[in-house]
Amino acid sequence: MEKIEEFIGKTPAYEWMGKPEKITDFVSESTYDIVVIGAGIAGCAAAQAAAEQGAKVICVEKFATFTAHGTDVCGVGTKLQKAQGISFDKVLAARMIYQWGQSLTNYALIRYFVEHSGEVMDYYIDMAEKNKVLVTINNHMTARADWDNLEDRFKIFRSPHNFAPMEGCKYPVVRWKVTTLINMIKDSAEELGATFAFNTPAKQLVREGDRITGVIVQDAEGYKLIHATKGVIMASGGISDNKKMIETWCPYVMRADRTEHFPIGANMGDGLVMGVWAGAAVTRCNPYPVIHPVNLSPMGPGITTSWPIFNKFGKRFCCEVSWEPIVTNARMQAPGNVAWTVWDKNYKTRALQQEPMRGHEITDGVEEEVEETVRKGIYYKADTLEGLAEQLGMPADAFVASVERYNKWCDQGFDEDFGVPARFLMPIKEGPFYASNVSAWMLNVGHGLHVDANSQVCGEDDEPIGGLFAVGNMQGDFMSNSYPVTLPGLNHGRSLVFARKVGQALANDTVIHGDQYN
Repeated sequence: MEKIEEFIGKTPAYEWMGKPEKITDFVSESTYDIVVIGAGIAGCAAAQAAAEQGAKVICVEKFATFTAHGTDVCGVGTKLQKAQGISFDKVLAARMIYQWGQSLTNYALIRYFVEHSGEVMDYYIDMAEKNKVLVTINNHMTARADWDNLEDRFKIFRSPHNFAPMEGCKYPVVRWKVTTLINMIKDSAEELGATFAFNTPAKQLVREGDRITGVIVQDAEGYKLIHATKGVIMASGGISDNKKMIETWCPYVMRADRTEHFPIGANMGDGLVMGVWAGAAVTRCNPYPVIHPVNLSPMGPGITTSWPIFNKFGKRFCCEVSWEPIVTNARMQAPGNVAWTVWDKNYKTRALQQEPMRGHEITDGVEEEVEETVRKGIYYKADTLEGLAEQLGMPADAFVASVERYNKWCDQGFDEDFGVPARFLMPIKEGPFYASNVSAWMLNVGHGLHVDANSQVCGEDDEPIGGLFAVGNMQGDFMSNSYPVTLPGLNHGRSLVFARKVGQALANDTVIHGDQYN
């Protein structure tokens, strides 16, 4: 029997990690200071930062253009926040992110992000101003105006920044606002001399001794060897599109209703596997899925968040305050993978109770919206709780008993089952009664390589591999288990911070010195 020490810290030998034959036949060779793999938010930012420092940079990307998905970008202590009187307890913010990972993550990475986020975001805010892009704090959905005053387990800081084109801006208005930010960064990188090679997937890392010295890529002409005299920055995304990896590392994600990310096939974990082939270790943390609900309330997802939720047996089973991922995680563990949120005729008054800072902004005209959604068959409506239970296919007696128990907590002002505070307790007493299915949409599954406090990729022995760094979803050890909503936009925010800082440092033959926070 092998000794237990031989198992500790090792990446299991999954079939998809079998090392291929070394590619040796190239149609060309070229030399750059830095090679960046992946042209998402992290890859574009790393390329731009390194080029700004005078490095000769190439960013290789397997798709025809850069990738962008999402809206919020987290910043902590930015000039925009300061101008609006928004302040942060940075130590608390770092500790809360660390607690989300249940002590599996590297606290030094988290603290580095929090301490440097403001200056990095200010750089992009200045860039936005020059490009006629408006930057705002998203107070409408993910960061309610007063949720930073709630007790810690419900606290959500006003961290999400949105980037949107103004009149005269050369960038188009798009659904995913982060696209505008990446457009700016990529254009700046090219102006600074960075090269982007699209339709050019990376295939293998080149390792000589204890150092990564290049990347083998493939385009329409064949395999090409790109030497990297300073190093390689991995920014090739997570594992959202790799069913085998998700089934192995994060199987509950398979219970999500659908995916809401693109381009399909982008996040195959190919960078992760390339890293393992070159001697890197996979992060010891668990994946951190980003899963959002849809149709959670009559005012739309993420606005009013605490309508009580019941499973198919008519039982309430979770704390409903934090709408993601607390509710979606619970839904995906519910019997039959189904659940409903329920409210009564007084939902407009209840919504104002939950969101006093938003007022009529979220309730004007909502009655017409709700009734139209009922007519479309998306929401359910009944004059009695028994009638609603029949529509939902749950036992009426159990459902009514659960509602009565919940109403008891509403009357006494504290939820003895799940700790929902009085502000978010919404009694269900007067018909008609309504219900909506609680859905779970998977946006991203982050899982990357094991890194140290400098975001340098490490081997199984926890020693850094020379010339190899990971940023974005390729950077392991920053989040684990679930995506923290304490700082909305965190994934984009930490992608920018580490991409910019690592790009700058590598261009200057140094590291970011994140170990100062150990």
